[in-house]
Amino acid sequence: MSRLLGILAALVLAGCQQAPADAQLNDQSREEVREIVREYILENPEIIEEALIELQRRARMREMEDFYTAIDTHAEAIFDDTRDPRLGPDDAAVTIVEFMDYRCGYCRVAGEWVASVRERYGDQVQIIFKEYPILGEDSVQASRAALAALRQGEEVYETFHMALINASGPLPGSRIDQLAALSGVDVARMREDMNNPEVMETIAQTRSLGQVLGVSGTPFFIVNGTIIQGANALALEQALQEGLAG
Repeated sequence: MSRLLGILAALVLAGCQQAPADAQLNDQSREEVREIVREYILENPEIIEEALIELQRRARMREMEDFYTAIDTHAEAIFDDTRDPRLGPDDAAVTIVEFMDYRCGYCRVAGEWVASVRERYGDQVQIIFKEYPILGEDSVQASRAALAALRQGEEVYETFHMALINASGPLPGSRIDQLAALSGVDVARMREDMNNPEVMETIAQTRSLGQVLGVSGTPFFIVNGTIIQGANALALEQALQEGLAG
């Protein structure tokens, strides 16, 4: 390391010399520095791993900064779109937004936490569901059915939503209809409303919003302003408790 410092000092002093000597010294010094760095890396290969970890940390920080900037820019579309399913009052102490897909296994895991929040805190928490089908046509049909069921009331939607989330395997039309009927949904009316242009537009705009925000997977949560990606129950609960504490 002392050798490296000496070379760097020589590089600085070289700036006071004439151009030809400066160029010669710089060329020689650069080669020496390269060799010192190479030897140091070979003797301490763990620094490569440390550098990669730091690189990932910085990339993650930039990603989170981009997320929060986008949320501020698109706050109205995220929190105030009246077409989105929402459970709980607008004046709740904490607002939870979830971008979700009914075919997503991690959304099923997160759904257990969401259901527990409803049971534990009731109207202290408002939950806004962003129907964000990204896993194929079954996902799209399930989201259309859920938004159509919402037109029959929030309670009907909530029951049907949980039935869809907890359903494992494919979700063909027959399965969706079966779950809807068991949830108290008027299936014929649901099927008619699934073709309502507003239902289709809501899904399209949510997809567009998710892309602008950078939502590449589900579930994606915003809990009282805090971004949480994935079904991380510990992080979700911590953000919730911080919000409830004021």
